[in-house]
Amino acid sequence: MEGESYLIAFEFHDDVVFVSPADQPTSVDFVQVKTSSGTSPRMLTTLTSRPKGKASVFGKMFSNFEGICSSYDIKVILVSNNAFEFAGGEACAVDLDEKYYNRIKNKLSSELNNFDEKRLEDLHFQVTGVSLEAMESFLEGEASALFCEKFGEDHGLNIRTWMRLVKSEIVRRNNFPSDNVKNAQQLFDKKCIEYSLVENTLSTMHARSRPSLDISDINSSLLQAGWTLAETLQLKKYIPEASTDFYDPLNIDVKSIVGLMEKSVFEYPNTPMELDKFLRKVVDDVMSDSGVAEIYKKRDYLRALGALVYYDQI
Repeated sequence: MEGESYLIAFEFHDDVVFVSPADQPTSVDFVQVKTSSGTSPRMLTTLTSRPKGKASVFGKMFSNFEGICSSYDIKVILVSNNAFEFAGGEACAVDLDEKYYNRIKNKLSSELNNFDEKRLEDLHFQVTGVSLEAMESFLEGEASALFCEKFGEDHGLNIRTWMRLVKSEIVRRNNFPSDNVKNAQQLFDKKCIEYSLVENTLSTMHARSRPSLDISDINSSLLQAGWTLAETLQLKKYIPEASTDFYDPLNIDVKSIVGLMEKSVFEYPNTPMELDKFLRKVVDDVMSDSGVAEIYKKRDYLRALGALVYYDQI
């Protein structure tokens, strides 16, 4: 959504919570997603029935009007991958055929003590038309279209790497227990990812996209400086691992190490330090830094990371 500042939470009490704008939220959409491998229309009875006396699908959705976000402008949205019997596409409850509208109204009236019919104006339906089997490829297609729109057809960026990056941040946010969220601000702070994070990951990937290091040039320079062949082979071995961490904008630990290394590239203004001298210095600096996690204190890994930092800076 171009120009839209937003927050999104996944797997809260509903499948998706969409909040906007991000800085001072005024509206919250609670989205419930229903999927089916079949093609038959989704029947209204599956949404209004109360198995063993528990809340119906609609009843659960309407509980959001009285929940932690009750002071915001709320919409509840039911999304299905196949059509509803009462709607083949996007629709609002108040615009449905009268018989379906009345059935929904009567069912909710009997289920909810404080049912407000006016709230049916805030009940919406959407149909995606995407089968379960096609969902992953559909997601990749949407991501591909986004990359082409932002960076052009020949961007050369790894879209799946970016998708994994965003997914991992969603998983990290999901690890905060929903039951521990006591108010709307905690929901926004603890469970949501934001538009700016998505934009920053895209921008960082694009800004740092460049051809792979020419390892032969690095080897030649280091062999002349007295490195053994075994040492240069170890450096080459760790370049892929270090590169993954270096280009991951959410890896805060490595970003901190990179920051330490960057300060040492230029021994004098506009004059880069010799590569061999630079690698020895930054590896020793990081190894002796108590603030760096032990998992990153591997000399061969740090040499590879240092080489990436060096050529990125020069």
